Amino acid sequence: MFQRNYTVKGEDVNDFMVMQNAAYLNYSTKILETFLFVNGFTKSKLNNLQVGLQKKNDQILQHKRLIFTEAFSVDLEFKSIAFSNQKMNVSIHFYNDKKELCTTITRELFWFDYTNWVSITPPKAIAKYFVEVKNYGKVG
Repeated sequence: MFQRNYTVKGEDVNDFMVMQNAAYLNYSTKILETFLFVNGFTKSKLNNLQVGLQKKNDQILQHKRLIFTEAFSVDLEFKSIAFSNQKMNVSIHFYNDKKELCTTITRELFWFDYTNWVSITPPKAIAKYFVEVKNYGKVG
């Protein structure tokens, strides 16, 4: 798993000081981008390769609410990687500071070629990081 720690900010919450679904989705995207960045794939590098990560079918399962100023961690877990059908399934887990599971987002990911406007198998330079995660369970 790949993990990062955050704190619930004012723009993440609604009028009742509870974190909104849009904020969960934003943090989910942020951890994917951070994972790629840590492994050397900045937005600029991906633009030069003319590939990007597309998401679809986000599903949110909420167990407990996160509230304003609460510390939380986000874990990125790769559930299945099927490069043959160009699809990856990930789960993004949100835990409060007591390590209690608060929310899980399940997301399908596809690599997209911006030159030809089609889904592709990821370039080998990128794919090896996802295979490493799946085989060994940890990154970094």
